[in-house]
Amino acid sequence: MEAPFTHINEAWAHLLIDRLYQHGVRDICLAPGSRSAPLALAAARYRDDHPELRLHTHFDERGLAFLGLGLCKAKRRPVALITTSGTAVPNLHPALVEAFQTHQPLVAITADRPEELVGCGANQAIVQPGIFQHHVRAALNLPAPDAALTGGWLAQQLDKVLARLQGPGRGPVHVNVPFREPLYGTEAPVDFGPWLSDVVPVASSPPPLPGFSLHRLREPVIFVAGQLDTDEAAAVLALAERSSVPILADIGSQLRLTEHPCVLAHPDLLLAITHVRRRFKAMHQVIQFGGRITSKRINQWLAGFQGQYWLVSPHEDSLDPEHRATQIQASIPEFCGQIQIPPQRGLGIDALQSQLGEHLTLALTYPFSEPAAARIITETIPEDMLLLPGNSLSIRLLDMVARPGRGNRCITNRGASGIDGLVATAMGLAMGHPAGATLLIGDLSLLHDLNSLALAKQCFHPLIIVVLNNDGGGIFNLLPAAEQKSHFQTLFQLPHGLAFRNAAALFGLAYANPDSAAGFEKAYTDACRKGGVTLIELNFPPNQSSRIIKGLIGALVDVRYET
Repeated sequence: MEAPFTHINEAWAHLLIDRLYQHGVRDICLAPGSRSAPLALAAARYRDDHPELRLHTHFDERGLAFLGLGLCKAKRRPVALITTSGTAVPNLHPALVEAFQTHQPLVAITADRPEELVGCGANQAIVQPGIFQHHVRAALNLPAPDAALTGGWLAQQLDKVLARLQGPGRGPVHVNVPFREPLYGTEAPVDFGPWLSDVVPVASSPPPLPGFSLHRLREPVIFVAGQLDTDEAAAVLALAERSSVPILADIGSQLRLTEHPCVLAHPDLLLAITHVRRRFKAMHQVIQFGGRITSKRINQWLAGFQGQYWLVSPHEDSLDPEHRATQIQASIPEFCGQIQIPPQRGLGIDALQSQLGEHLTLALTYPFSEPAAARIITETIPEDMLLLPGNSLSIRLLDMVARPGRGNRCITNRGASGIDGLVATAMGLAMGHPAGATLLIGDLSLLHDLNSLALAKQCFHPLIIVVLNNDGGGIFNLLPAAEQKSHFQTLFQLPHGLAFRNAAALFGLAYANPDSAAGFEKAYTDACRKGGVTLIELNFPPNQSSRIIKGLIGALVDVRYET
């Protein structure tokens, strides 16, 4: 490690960046600021000697944090965020909440005023220690840099916190770093070799998962796949294939978009059919892998399931809103490799699934609609491109109507299911994945994160943002709020009357506004073939989707067929 620095702030910040690097950080997201200058400069100098370290910048700290979240999810490794002091810091909170809920290893490094400047009217000074108290896995409030505290001491303090980026209890951490002025050093180098002499390398040994015992199965068995990583999904599918177990797969399971005999197509719609629910009553055992199921019908079915119900997750957090499942903390691939399930008989619903497909095709043929647009994306998305469903209506449409295909990786922000930061998350996904990403997003969600379109100039891989503009909160047409006739628009739907053509021009994005299925398919296909960001705006009447979905469900409820 370098020893000649000009100031203790410089040496302190350099050691912090080096420790991040040793704990696996290869992407640092920075917002501009004065108090954070020692950290930003240390990161830039460190990158000069470590070209694999990438720096990303954004003027909006909330978007910056979601950019980091997207990079974290795309690359599956820790990402650091650096901000200045004051209100810059709480702007990180929404992304840290999402990271906490889904065990993503984000590191919030927040510069701060020294202790003597807090609570006395000093500029840009707020109480920062503990600000993320309930939404980080560990936190460290450092003292202001002091040569009396050795580099070995500082490295040890950082290692304790950064160790929480790995293992079954992993998740975001917060390091608060005060700096006294002068923030910058002089031109005269100082030998900090003695100060660094007791620094030792990071010992990499992530904590193991606890052991688990296999319980007695009750046949017949059905799987439910929640939010999973790709290795977990592969293990679940291999186990299902060995034993012919059917799978109800969530859109974020990495299985919903896979065409496979064990993966039931359109599970949300299947459970709308009375006859299917009767068939499922024959199931005596549910094994759910992962949590946070999007489909309300699957959640309702699980809530009323009368058999034995296990929920397998590598994390100790409870993922059962009904508090009925026996939760098993285990590595999902390890669990799938050890459990033995006798071959299962089929559900006998092949003809019904075929009939469901016919109903769906009919419902989505005319007029061009939001469900039809979601379907076209899953039929047309290039191999290896990532898919990010926005929350609210977008993810429900994809979960409901997506056509199974090549199994594109589908990444969701379903920890807290917020509509904030989705554009920035998608930017991070696309920057971190050469094949690029597609974001299906609602108009209010895009308005919520419009600033993050400025990141487009840093995104050279394909990113296609498909915005469903139904002039407000279209999801509320499917919720009880729609019954509040006199207050529906003013309190829930919030029509805005805005279009996004000029926003695309403002941020230098390619733009298309097709008005037909064929036009959308062409615009989407063309956008996927080129690099950079394309915004495709689709305009629909506010209540069109709700009418189509309700009509489809009504047509399916009493479907009867011969087996």
